[in-house]
Amino acid sequence: MNIKKIFFVVMIPLTLTTCSHYLPLNYTNYKGSDAATLYVLNRAGNVGTIYLGSYKFNKKAACYNMVDRYELDSNIFPSKGNVIVSKVKPGIQYSVSQIKNEGSSRQGGLLIAHVYNNNTSIITEAGKYYYIVPGNHAVEVSPDFVPTPWISWDRIKSQYKDTSVKSWDDKKICTTWW
Repeated sequence: MNIKKIFFVVMIPLTLTTCSHYLPLNYTNYKGSDAATLYVLNRAGNVGTIYLGSYKFNKKAACYNMVDRYELDSNIFPSKGNVIVSKVKPGIQYSVSQIKNEGSSRQGGLLIAHVYNNNTSIITEAGKYYYIVPGNHAVEVSPDFVPTPWISWDRIKSQYKDTSVKSWDDKKICTTWW
């Protein structure tokens, strides 16, 4: 067996095993009676993917390791706007992140893609409801809140300004070297 074949035989399973942790799963709502509810805005015109990830603090590295990540919604064409409703387990450190593709440009002979990642961290509490615009803070909303993609974020912040939402420092997410 030549060296190229050995390399590919070893590298393919290794790559798939390594990547499988980072590829998103389809989210299944938490079914417990203590579930918290997340309303996540997917803005009209968005091109990109919205994820729900859970994290645990790594004391040795002083950063947060991803435990799992789920795809909530994905758009390869501009979104018409929608709100994703998810039931989640309380007391977990979650991050709602949105990877946005905002086109590309040429710089010299290079084609540069403009891709951005916005995170919103939250630690949910049993039975509570939260409205999240990825890249902004989450707000706790009332159980009778009816989310639509056209509600003004400023109006929601103003209406629910007296609620407090637990969060964690999503700037301290551990970086991974393959």
